[in-house]
Amino acid sequence: MKFGRRPNEEADAIPMAPLIDIIFLTLVFFMWTAVYAHLESEIDVDLPTADSAVASERMPGEIIINLLRPEDARVVDGKTLDIVVNERVMDVAALQSLLERVAKYFPGGSVIIRGDRKATLGRAIEVLDACSKVDIQDVAFAALKPEEERRQTP
Repeated sequence: MKFGRRPNEEADAIPMAPLIDIIFLTLVFFMWTAVYAHLESEIDVDLPTADSAVASERMPGEIIINLLRPEDARVVDGKTLDIVVNERVMDVAALQSLLERVAKYFPGGSVIIRGDRKATLGRAIEVLDACSKVDIQDVAFAALKPEEERRQTP
């Protein structure tokens, strides 16, 4: 009859490799969801209003292109950088390159253009042209309903 352990027996050890794997995967999951959850709509862009504006759900693979007002744009080496995608400020040529890569890996993707009220129409047309060149046809413009604008104004 055996009532106890011998003093030299070790307790069962917890396997560390699977534990570390689970912790690592959980960390990666939370980092990925935090990055994905950070919407480009947090950039300070004063959206125009429209009575027909509707709220939309963000779809996977959707690109949000923000057009800054001219006074917020940067000029580097003679290029006006007033387009923001994924917190990167760029010009139309860099946007075209980015859209080509996205269209290659995600055909049929969609784009939302968030233009500031004071952004130029010419820049919006250049963004539309860049989307058209890479065959991105699902393009929408962001706008607020007039009552939403009142709530956002401090």
